[in-house]
Amino acid sequence: MKKLPVLVVAGALVALAGCGSSDDSSGSAGTDSSTPSSSTSASYDLSAQQRAATWLAGQLDGGVAHNRQYKFDDYSLSADIAFGLHTVSGHDEDVRAVAKAVAANLKAYVAPGYGTLTSAGSAAKALVLGQDADADTDGLVATLERTVTTSGPSKGRIADQLDPKDKKATDYANVIGQSYAVQALAAAGSSDADEATDFLLEQQCSAGWFRVTFTADPKAADQTCDGDPKATPDPDATAFAVLALASLEDADDDVTAARDKAVAWLEKQQAANGSFSSAQPKVANANTTGMAGWALGTVGETEAAGKAATWVAQHQLGCDAGKAAGAIAYDDSSLAQTRAKGITVKTEGQIRLATAQALPVLRWLPVHAAPQETC
Repeated sequence: MKKLPVLVVAGALVALAGCGSSDDSSGSAGTDSSTPSSSTSASYDLSAQQRAATWLAGQLDGGVAHNRQYKFDDYSLSADIAFGLHTVSGHDEDVRAVAKAVAANLKAYVAPGYGTLTSAGSAAKALVLGQDADADTDGLVATLERTVTTSGPSKGRIADQLDPKDKKATDYANVIGQSYAVQALAAAGSSDADEATDFLLEQQCSAGWFRVTFTADPKAADQTCDGDPKATPDPDATAFAVLALASLEDADDDVTAARDKAVAWLEKQQAANGSFSSAQPKVANANTTGMAGWALGTVGETEAAGKAATWVAQHQLGCDAGKAAGAIAYDDSSLAQTRAKGITVKTEGQIRLATAQALPVLRWLPVHAAPQETC
């Protein structure tokens, strides 16, 4: 399957996995443009998106978001920021700066140690980033392809490459990383793309939702969502899967049916106020609302996307927040706390990720749904 030009991926892999608030979560979407057309922009208010993008770009130093709380360069969050900025015109240089910084520190990101020789999810995420920035990604394609299972019941599944000498080494690959891989491999024209897509489809339960974790035993005969009694619905993973499937050109009937079923399930999860709640903790938040709304908007469900964008805009800090103006708070509690105390060293990472993942849905913010400000 071929892939349409990329809108962007923004994301949350939980430990490479994470729903709503965790790092390394991200998703993907295919479209013919990263910014709305003139006819589209006439229907939507893009000022909130521009303010969020301006604040988010300011969080980068040489293409890197530095974690002041734990004192390390957060390449995964940097990629999330780039994915968000990739949806807004005028930020191509920021995206390229992040891609360059991640490429220069690829080993630290893709081979983090602790028994993990290659993180499949990180490799897939880095590959999408490189593709967004039009960088040379041949080496990353080969790295990601080596993580794809080529035979057995898990054929098509990405898996972390582990040090056999480290008995504590754990495979953290999951459905969000698989979604990255589907988009990345398809964009690269890899021969592994179709099998990776087929395995992603197996992670959808019959009700329409996708789970976030794979079957615990990769050698078990049944690797499907329906075959796992421990499988639980995950709005974030479902949104990422929808975005990945939507990015595939010439999608076959199975892909289209899976995507449509997931979209129908997502629409039922939206609260009356436009928000979406993560699976754990079950709380309405900007990350999940942004990702779900983005997925729905990408496939043409713009009314639902507009409602999600409105909720997100209600959690954006205004000009009275000073240097924090434009940032998007994670949830109601975070909004109140940030308005009272500002962005602190401890809350900075959460707000950066919330803003990155909520940024794309703001392209569907209805006119007059939020105050227009110029700080």
